[in-house]
Amino acid sequence: MKTLRKFILPAVVVIFGAGSAFATNVNKNAHKAVKDGYVFRPGELEECQNTHISCSDTGSVICTANVGMGTENLRDLSGTSCPNNLFEIPQN
Repeated sequence: MKTLRKFILPAVVVIFGAGSAFATNVNKNAHKAVKDGYVFRPGELEECQNTHISCSDTGSVICTANVGMGTENLRDLSGTSCPNNLFEIPQN
């Protein structure tokens, strides 16, 4: 019985700790949305053009790309306009 307790109790503690760490990490990323970035091209038929580059709707560093007209900020599509900047996805 002592041997069983010496083996099972530490195993349960390790499993519980790993599960808690995973749940905390999932919770940190739960509020972030990954979205395609759009470039704003005023005067063109389709002013917001999809770059197919993934960005986040939260962060501190603006998501940018060079898609033919130099480095441009990537934006979030909202209906037919793209008013809000998107942010780089942090590399963990």
